[in-house]
Amino acid sequence: MSTDRAAAQAAERTAPSWRPSAVAFAVLVAVLLLVPAVFTRVPFYTMSTAVQMAILSIATVGLTLLTGAAGQISIGQAAFYGLGAYTSAILTSRSALSPLLALLAGMALAGLTAYLVGLFIFRVRGHYLALATLALGLVLGYVSKQLPVTGGAEGIVDIPKLALGPLTLDTDLGFYYLAAGVLTAVLLLAWHVTRSPFGLSLQAIRDSDVAAAACGVPIAARKRAVFVLAAVLAALAGSLYAHWVTFVDYHTLDLLLSLQLLIMATIGGLRTVWGAPVGAFIVITLTQAAKEVLPRVAPNVGGQFEIVVYGVALILVLLFLPTGVAGGISGLVRRRSPWGGDQR
Repeated sequence: MSTDRAAAQAAERTAPSWRPSAVAFAVLVAVLLLVPAVFTRVPFYTMSTAVQMAILSIATVGLTLLTGAAGQISIGQAAFYGLGAYTSAILTSRSALSPLLALLAGMALAGLTAYLVGLFIFRVRGHYLALATLALGLVLGYVSKQLPVTGGAEGIVDIPKLALGPLTLDTDLGFYYLAAGVLTAVLLLAWHVTRSPFGLSLQAIRDSDVAAAACGVPIAARKRAVFVLAAVLAALAGSLYAHWVTFVDYHTLDLLLSLQLLIMATIGGLRTVWGAPVGAFIVITLTQAAKEVLPRVAPNVGGQFEIVVYGVALILVLLFLPTGVAGGISGLVRRRSPWGGDQR
């Protein structure tokens, strides 16, 4: 029996009912549609905050697949995020290319870069991916400050707004609906990936790459494929960000952003696709709340105090909800659900 056929049969035997997940996606759509009404009435929430949450959720979904499903740690997700942003910025502002085509070009370039990096990294074992992605982010950040084509340290300004035919998305509300739609599609894609034979092989690699290899799973090829997918999703988010703020500089490739995305995935839940939006919501909410509250409590506070907020939130989640907030909720729903199954 072939490996793919065996994996497909295993998926049929172990796959949970689709009904709980259909309910989860229905709830997601309802929540996303309610966000504009809620965020315009709640303190320290704005539509700009909602757009930021949606964009960072898209980038974080890739980590739930790469780190959560496959067990591969990446500390350079911002490198691909920035690669997508810079590609869109350069092609639209310097070459007058359509924003949609520039977005696709950024995704393709990020995927190609991840594939080439993966050709060398996944031939060996250990945490080389974390080191390689960290180095890639640092190198790209340094290079972006030196090259004229990237605008140097000043970055690129006046990036064209994203347009869908005659409709130009020049408001936060319009861009939010686009980002929310893209996020829903990305989550649906990730959900199918985790339930597919490919996704099951990633989980086998995460649990034991030796056992997976003994069963005929091509370890390096699977790791490389999910690494490319995570990079493409990060580039998609980066391109959306560039056309939203119409400005990109080397901070888009910042190490802090990579850590922020990893913290979002961990707090939300690495082993469930719902960990991305839940983690993004929690982390950005804590950041916005800290910006509002801390200056009143401690007027002399300064610097990147959000790092402290991230650290405290991460420690609390690891202590009390080791599977993440979404993972804990998913486990509770699974135990009480009449359908059984899981909520991945």
